Amino acid sequence: MLGALKAAGAVGLLLGLGLLGVRPIGIAAALGLVMVFIGAVATHVRARVFYNIAFPMGYLALAVASLAVLL
Repeated sequence: MLGALKAAGAVGLLLGLGLLGVRPIGIAAALGLVMVFIGAVATHVRARVFYNIAFPMGYLALAVASLAVLL
């Protein structure tokens, strides 16, 4: 399920940023990806798994940057 959500977010970003230029879809996809990766970081913190927290934080930064570009 999580993989399908990430794939849908990627497709939405492609539609919103470049392919068709449908900005509302791109904004919704970027916002959804931001929420997914906030959840991933929060899960790492709750589980106290800090040795690989850089990966979800990096993806969160990219999702926030794509949202900023669309806004």
